[in-house]
Amino acid sequence: MQPYQGRSPIINVTSNACVFAGKKLLRDFLEIENLQVTKKDISKFYNNAILNVEKNIRQSLLKARPDWHINPSKIENQTDAWIINVLSGKENFLHGIPHVAISIASYNNGKLSSGCIYDPLRKELFFCELGKGAYLNERRIRVSGRSLLNKSLISLNSEEIFFEMIQKLKLEGASIRISGCPSLDLAWVASGRIDACLNTTHKFEDLAGILLIKEAGGFCTDFEMSENNGFKKDICAGNPSIYSNLIKVLKLHNSK
Repeated sequence: MQPYQGRSPIINVTSNACVFAGKKLLRDFLEIENLQVTKKDISKFYNNAILNVEKNIRQSLLKARPDWHINPSKIENQTDAWIINVLSGKENFLHGIPHVAISIASYNNGKLSSGCIYDPLRKELFFCELGKGAYLNERRIRVSGRSLLNKSLISLNSEEIFFEMIQKLKLEGASIRISGCPSLDLAWVASGRIDACLNTTHKFEDLAGILLIKEAGGFCTDFEMSENNGFKKDICAGNPSIYSNLIKVLKLHNSK
């Protein structure tokens, strides 16, 4: 894949790695769809597919930045690292549901500096760089402008979100979705497709989406409103108004 004019070197590296690996992931996904109608155990095929995609990503990233770490167990201010999620939406992939993504973030100079989330099925590349905005392919994106929970669309990571809180959100007129792909939940908040997301089991590997939302004008913290750089498991993210409303609901729930 050739570099895009106007993109920085770091974005070109991550986007190329995503798109190259995404082609392999797409081929494997189509094969998974075929295997769904058989009685064969697809776990071995899945494991091999993920290992191959991860190998492709690592090779692309290390070729460009051979001295950087990949998914280090600990990140310090002097650490230069790639944070990758080879496949967000594992269960979707295994069941042939076309809603999966690859996520890559860069961390250097003590900061989360860039992020890419790639949907290989829709060929949508969400990317951002610290202080330079968020983009979908070549188009600038922003979080939604909706201000009320009524008629808002909120994504949850699973039924692990407390049932009482779901009831409260429904009473406020919000629509709830569980997509099965946390990386795309964050990317879709950044692009305004959904208004917010709540996640109780956020993975460190999904850092790219946090920066994407912030660069698109949204807020992303933990449930206690602490600035969330991916090192805590719960996430409340959304456009400024819906985020504030969700925090109020969370505080009310936690005070009981």
